[in-house]
Amino acid sequence: MSKDDLLFWRLFAVMQLLPEMSPPEVLAWLNQGQEQQAIGLSRLQSLSLQQLQASFPGDTQLMTLHRWQALMGCLQGELPPHLTPLTNRQQPQQLRVAFCSQDGLTVNGHFGQSRLFFIYAFDASGAYLMAMRRTPEILAGEEANEVRAMLVNDCHLLFCETIGGPAAARVIRHNIHPVKVLPGVSINAQLAALQRMLSEHMPPWLARRLGKDNPLENRLFS
Repeated sequence: MSKDDLLFWRLFAVMQLLPEMSPPEVLAWLNQGQEQQAIGLSRLQSLSLQQLQASFPGDTQLMTLHRWQALMGCLQGELPPHLTPLTNRQQPQQLRVAFCSQDGLTVNGHFGQSRLFFIYAFDASGAYLMAMRRTPEILAGEEANEVRAMLVNDCHLLFCETIGGPAAARVIRHNIHPVKVLPGVSINAQLAALQRMLSEHMPPWLARRLGKDNPLENRLFS
């Protein structure tokens, strides 16, 4: 990840940990009165528990020891599992799946507006978070849905809450199968359903997409 990505995901995790505070409130608190300076990784890592406790702008009764520990971990880059890609899996991948999600927990993104994609891979040991990707700035002359499709074009499946017809057609042209889910479906629930499908019965269309008769055969990506 780039330094910009590392900073983004640490701040993202902190804001998830403190839902009762608005993002501007969180940023102002972490800046510790230095609003003229942009927050950077070194700034986050330099903050002490004593500093943060002394200047906390919210209800201190809500801040349990566990929450303070989790907060300090996020500032140092120790993010929760749903925001921590695993890079040490050595087994060949069998399937890659992209989820449009605003929080990394629920499939709740509209593809045409999605800014975040969570990429999960399946190997012989099961599913794991492989990558987290942010939609880049759409430049003049670029087609936004093409940019998003390119961002996930190493995946077999794309799960989202909604996707328009033209956007779905564009995704399919990249050999990605879009799947719409009902509101409120968690990523973990969908991963479990996919694991059962891979282990018990693979639909013919997915078997053709993978080029495999046996879903548990090894599949390597370039």
